[in-house]
Amino acid sequence: MTTSPSPRPCESFACFEEHEHLVQEYERVLKEYHRMQNVQLTAVLDGEDFPFEDWIAKAAVRMIQVKYALRAYRQEHG
Repeated sequence: MTTSPSPRPCESFACFEEHEHLVQEYERVLKEYHRMQNVQLTAVLDGEDFPFEDWIAKAAVRMIQVKYALRAYRQEHG
């Protein structure tokens, strides 16, 4: 039975910066996604058109991409 290697500890400043960048990017994408949803909800409640469904979909995809990148980074670096 083969065991998977344990995560490499992250001790360098560059490693810390990469992790912080991923966390900040995830936070930024989440905020944008929720902001767009709020704008859409306001438009619907006001009976207005909301032509930005594609933006919400793209923000959702980006949010998932960053989430999995952050998860993979944490698995690799512990």
